[in-house]
Order: sequence, then C-alpha cells, then structure tokens
Amino acid sequence: MAAGDAAARSRSGAGLCCGARLCQTRPLLTLLCLCSLLPAPARCLLGFRPEETGAELSVESGVLKATEGTRFTLRVYYSASPHRLNRTAGNRANNAAPWIAFIEEPSPGREGQVHPKRNMCMDKNARTSDIEVLGSFKSASSRNSVLVELLAKDLRRGEKIKYYSLCSFDGSKWEHYRTRDFWVAVTESSEVTEVWLQVLVSVLLLGLSALFSGLNLSLLALDPVELQVLQNSGTDKEQNYARKIESVRRHGNYVLCTLLLGNAIINASLAVWMCQILGMTWLSTVICAFGIFFIGEILPHSVASRHGLAIASKTIWVTRLLMVLSFPISYPISKLLDLILNQEISNFYTREKLLEMLRVTDPYHDLVKEELNIIQGALELRTKTVEDVLTPLTDCFMLASDVVLDFNTMSEIMQSGYTRIPVFENERSNIVDILFVKDLAFVDPDDCTALKTITQFYKHPLHFVFN
Repeated sequence: MAAGDAAARSRSGAGLCCGARLCQTRPLLTLLCLCSLLPAPARCLLGFRPEETGAELSVESGVLKATEGTRFTLRVYYSASPHRLNRTAGNRANNAAPWIAFIEEPSPGREGQVHPKRNMCMDKNARTSDIEVLGSFKSASSRNSVLVELLAKDLRRGEKIKYYSLCSFDGSKWEHYRTRDFWVAVTESSEVTEVWLQVLVSVLLLGLSALFSGLNLSLLALDPVELQVLQNSGTDKEQNYARKIESVRRHGNYVLCTLLLGNAIINASLAVWMCQILGMTWLSTVICAFGIFFIGEILPHSVASRHGLAIASKTIWVTRLLMVLSFPISYPISKLLDLILNQEISNFYTREKLLEMLRVTDPYHDLVKEELNIIQGALELRTKTVEDVLTPLTDCFMLASDVVLDFNTMSEIMQSGYTRIPVFENERSNIVDILFVKDLAFVDPDDCTALKTITQFYKHPLHFVFN
C-alpha cells in the first residue's frame, strides 16, 4: 500500500514539472497539462454472484447468505483491466493488503449508516477476518471477471447472523461498496438432527400415511346398506362392529374429506422431511416415493381389503378425533359436496345381480344345492313362462282313459314318482283329464276300478296354454 502511494506521488510530481515547462510555451499545452492532473479512472466492481447455491449458500432479498463454516466461490465482475485483480493467495502474501476484503455492518437496517462519509476500508483494522479470502484465479469463460474463493468462519457464541459489506483494492486505493448488492450475510448453522430422531420421525410419518390410507379403504368401502344388513343378520362380532361404524359412516363426504386431507398433509410432510434430511436429490425422491407407495398404499390396502370391518371398528375413535381436528376445513367442503352430489347412493342388487352373486359365490356360501335351486327358482319365477318349464309330451308319463286300476297299473303309477298324471284318449296329444295320485288313496287294486270312474268323480280342471 505504501509502495503504491509513493508511485502515485512520483507520477504526479513528474506531471507537474513537465506541465510547468510546456505551459510557458503554448496555452494549448497548458490545458493538456491541467487535464493530466485529473485522477485516473478507478477500476470499479460491477457486482458478484455465487458459482453454486444450495442449503448452505443462498440469495435472499438481494443479500448473499452463507452458513458459518461454509467454503464457497464468488464470481466478481469488474469494469477495468484485470492485471491487478488477478492475484493468487501466494501473491497476496507479498503485498501489503489483499485486493478484496469485508467490513462488518453492525445493523442491516440502513446501508452504510456508520460513518457514511468515511471510507472504512482505508482502515486496516476495520477490515474483518470473519470472512477469509482463500484465493482467486482468472476465469477462462469471462474476460471481466475473476473467481474468488472465500471461507465464512464460525460465528461467536450467541450470534445468529452478521452482515458484511465489500471492499476492493484497485491498485491505488480502497473502495467501499455500501449498497446491499455487495453485502454478504453469515448465518448460524442449524443444529443437525440426531439420526435416531430422523428415523423416528420418518417411521411416524410413514405410519400415519398407512393409517390414513387404511381408514380410507376400511370406512368408505363399507356401504351403509351393507352395515345395516350386518347389524340385522351378521354374527355377534359383526353386529357389534357395524353398530360402531354406522354412526360415523352415515357422514360419508365428511369422512372422505377428513381422511384425504390428513393423507395429503402427511405425505407432503414426509416429502419435505426427506428433502431436509437428504437434500433435494434423486435419492430423497426415490426413498419418499417408495415409502409412500409400498408402506403408505400397498400394505394398508392389502390388509384393509380383508379385515376392513374390524380395522374400521377398532380405530373409530381415531376417525372421530380426526373429524374434530379437521372440522374447519373438512366440514364445509363435505357440505358443498352434499349440495352438489346430493345424498350418497348405496349399492342395491337387482334380481339378476342376486342370481349371479349366488352362482359366483357358490364355493364360499353354506347353501346346499337344493336350497340354492329353490332360491334361484323363486327369483326366476316372475320371468319364467310355461314354455320354459314344460316337459315334452313324448317324455311325459301318461295313462289312457280306458285303463283299469289293477295291481299292475297301480304299481306302475307308484314307481313313476309323479303326483299328477295326464290322462289321454286315443292319442297322447288329446289330454282329456288329469289324475292326482292322492285320489287313489281309497282305491283297492283287487276291485279293478276303471280309471275313467275316478277321473269323472273328481273332475280336476285342466289348464291349456297354447303357443
């Protein structure tokens, strides 16, 4: 610094002597000499920016903020020749002062409020050592910038943040840049969370995500009509479960909004927590996505699809608590859904659906084949026609009207197994009467009674259906 001031004074003295001699000759030279007495233009800084930003180095409100203990690189832009600015750490050791330094700012409220007319950078003792200049080198990608490597040292005990303004040495004098564009803030490093606490919080968030997904499927998959059926016809345990759930399940949209809101908040919190632990990297994205997909979705859905009634009943107090906590948000949205979508429609089974359900669930229900046939026949009765159930005349067991009810005929009737036997005359297609087997209760085979006598006595009506 002293050498630079001496060189400047020697150059100024030489200019004065030369100007005195020339001024004696011509006025024009005098003017030129006076112009030579003006100071040379300063090599001023245009600005700086960090080469890389991250969790420990960021720009907020125009001020560069670095965490204590951070080593970072700045790209400094200038408007003059770089032959004096391109210095290394080794070269600076042989100079009186480095070409860049920092001044501590006592308060961030006003820019340059302490001695605004005084150049604090001229005072060597005023320059802080809290930000150490490790080195600088010429940038190959830009002609008017250099890269400066800095180290933000640790703050003192009790200090949260400190602000520093930039000073630069252009080869002849120090310049103080007081605007916030040239400020650097050193902040206290956040405490590193213990590993066991990170694991505990991660497991807790994954567990809550699984809980919300399981409750969503367990409660909303249970239809209100199905719950009512279980209360009336289920086992004692199923009736108890259904009674507990029914009072909550009737508020379908309210339950839906509560569980979806909680699930969204938990999944978002898990993503933020993973990014805080591992940073904004592909690893945090993969771990978070896999955890939500496998633990938060696959496992609870697999369990709830098989034991949904029991899970919903035993966690009904959790659902009630969540409904109370999310009331300010979930309840208005649920009422809006009720207004738009009207009342929730339950699942109802038509006759065709019931028949198909009986057929599909045949390996699982406890109905015997005869009971199943009776149920199916009763359900199909309304849609059946005579043509669908009739027996062809060629396959029917029939008796001629002139038959005698002797022992052989009576034995043949009993062995047929039919209770109603058509009676024809001349041709099988000419059915004239019908015999009920119960009509033969008082008939003695030894009497050889004519069949026509019995049919004429009872005269059962015949019903003919023509196609």
